[in-house]
Parts: sequence; C-alpha cells; structure tokens
Amino acid sequence: MPVEEIVVGREPDDLAKYGKRGCMFIGKHIVGTGFEAHLTNPVLMDASRPHCVLIVGKRGSGKSYTGAVIAEEIMNLPDDIKNNISVVMIDTMGIFWSMKNPNEPGLLMLAEWELKPKGFGVRNIVPIGLTATYDKMGIAYDGTFSIKPSALTAGDWCLTFGINMFDPLGILIERTIHKMAGTDYSIADIVRTIESDQLVEPKERMALANRFLAAEGWGIFSEKATPITEFMQPGVVTVLDVSLQEWSVRNLMIGILAREIYEARVAARREEETALISGEVKARVPLTWLIMDEAHNFVPAAGETAATHDLLGLVTMGRQPGISTVFITQQPAKLHETVITQADLVIAHRLTAKPDLDALGAVMQTYALEDIRKMITDLPKSKGSAVILDDNSERIFNIQVRPRQSWHAGGTPIAIK
Repeated sequence: MPVEEIVVGREPDDLAKYGKRGCMFIGKHIVGTGFEAHLTNPVLMDASRPHCVLIVGKRGSGKSYTGAVIAEEIMNLPDDIKNNISVVMIDTMGIFWSMKNPNEPGLLMLAEWELKPKGFGVRNIVPIGLTATYDKMGIAYDGTFSIKPSALTAGDWCLTFGINMFDPLGILIERTIHKMAGTDYSIADIVRTIESDQLVEPKERMALANRFLAAEGWGIFSEKATPITEFMQPGVVTVLDVSLQEWSVRNLMIGILAREIYEARVAARREEETALISGEVKARVPLTWLIMDEAHNFVPAAGETAATHDLLGLVTMGRQPGISTVFITQQPAKLHETVITQADLVIAHRLTAKPDLDALGAVMQTYALEDIRKMITDLPKSKGSAVILDDNSERIFNIQVRPRQSWHAGGTPIAIK
C-alpha cells in the first residue's frame, strides 16, 4: 500500500485541481520523540505558487543545507513546470558553487531515501572586479555581475556609505545625483560634479569625493550593467557569490537585484495577463525564487540597509507578480518583523537562544497547541530535523529534511586528517 504524502504550502483548490504536480520532495515526517522517533510519510512542498519561506536554526543545524535542497527540488521538477521558474541564490559564504558536483560521499545515505548523487547545472556569477581573485583561487564561474553607477539613487549611496540624508554630505549626494539625473554617468562623473559644487566647503567635497573614489574598488561597477535576464533564466539556478564583499556592498548589490527582479516580473505579469485576454502566446520572464543566506544582515530588525526597502517590497508585494523569497537565518530575533509575520512557510531547525525562540513563537503561536520550545527541543538530534509550519493548512509537522543529491561545501571543517 503506498504511503500517503503530506503536502505543505499548497492551497486546497490547487490540491484538488493539480494534485501533487509542481510539488517538491523535501523530507519525511518524524513520528515520536527521542529513541522512539522514526520517519514515516514523505513531505512535499508546493513550488508552483509564490511563497515567503523562512528557514531558521542555530549554526550547524542544517539551514543552508535546506535552502539548497529547495533549489535542487525545483530543478528536479518536470520540464514543463521547471521552465516556468528561475532560482537566484545569494551566496554569502561561498558554498553553493559546489551544487555542480554530485554528492558521491553520500551515496549510501541517499540510497536509504531512494535517491542518487546528482550534480546540477547551476550558474555561478561573481562580481566583475573580483574575477582575478576567483581565478587565483581556482574557483570556476560562469558569468560576472556589474552595476552602472547611474542605477543607484541618492538613498542607495547614503545607506551604503552610512550617511544620513539630512546631514551636509547626504544633502550633497542628493544634489549631485539630481544634477546628473537622466544621464548615463560614471563614478568619475560623480566625483567631478562633487568637486565643482561651490555650495559646500572644500573639506566636505574632498571627504565625499574620496568615498566615491574608494567605491570604484568594490568590484561591482562597469559601463555596462548585467541585464536582469542573466539571473532569471528558465529552469536554471543562478548563484551570485557575494562572499568576498563587505556587507555594505553586499546589501547594495542585493537591493539593486531585488529591485530589478520586481520590475521585470511586474512587466512580465502585465504581458501574461494581456496574453490571457487576447489568446496570444508570448515569451515569458519566469517566476522567480530568491534564496538568501544570513538574511538578518540584509533586512535587520533594527535599522536599515541598502537592501531593506527592496527586499521588504518583495515580501509584501511579490506574490502578485510571482516572486518567492526564502530567508535563511540563525538569528530570527535580528530579522525584520515583516519577514517573520508574512512568512507562509516556516522551517525551524534547532534553536536554543530565548530571543530567537520568542521571535519564532510570535508567528507560530496561533497554530501551536504546545509551546514551540518543547516542539523544537523534542526534535531528534540529527542534522536536518526541523519543525515546519504551513500557514495554508494551519498545521505543524516535525520533519527530517532529505539528504542533498549535490555536493555540500558548507560542512564544518575538522583539524583531524
């Protein structure tokens, strides 16, 4: 007799209409606690509709691993579904490039799950100014990422530099960008405009000009920006490696990327609706899943980064244009409350810090029949065990995330050879 599958994240109408098509196999249901715990029903997660997914857990509990499993599963979908989806992974630790390689060391473990080692055709993208560094490290890449300085707003620059927009330097930035609005300017053009501004003291002009000159060394600016279509390719996982950048620069990059993804999907959604009305078939920009590690650094609970506004826009307005977000963090207490409260799927690995458990409890308390602390404490000690909250069905399950088919480069190193 076939084992009944548990489906999370799928609306009842879709379940009735499409069954389990477009769902991902992410793990198995854990029944029992302690030594009596055992794995039972397969757990499937919807990939066909937009979702806001939150993955939390302390260091080493399997958060990043679970994010990669989601990316693998999207690539395992049938072509007619997979080709309607693109995946963008923000790699803050330089670990997702290894998805190209099969998980041969995990052969026996995968066999227990009736899976096989498998490499995936991910595209690794690196900042354009750091290619020499990656070449020296022997890390292969498939493309580069670059931004035009003219794509940034005065607010982007102020947040990245840590300057208050109402301070003298902030006002100077805004006046400078306003003067050049509508032109395709470079960093050198910005510096010249600042130096020619006679409304501020030479000392202030020099201080700000030096900041912009330093920005040229960030390795992300070019006369030709990377088109967003490079990241939104049908049926492809694109990994943007930001692991060698300062956090302020990472935030700037992700803010621009999120903004352009949103604009591309809003335009595409309008074309899709028009095509439905007219009956015409048009080339589509695929639905997009944006997966990011260390998410509390991009959208913090306190303060604002150059990525905050645009990422929160995806959380609150991304459903209609078809954008899914996966926020991964080991410190949910430091993550913006909007991300936590808007998440419709929460995958919680082991947590022990009270502030983090409290933050998680705020979103789970409506459905949990028992204290969330006890639910997480009762999980098996194995890596990858988690509590999953499905906001659609208002149900909570204990699960064991399936082993990865691709190579995991995020394992903990050991001194013993």
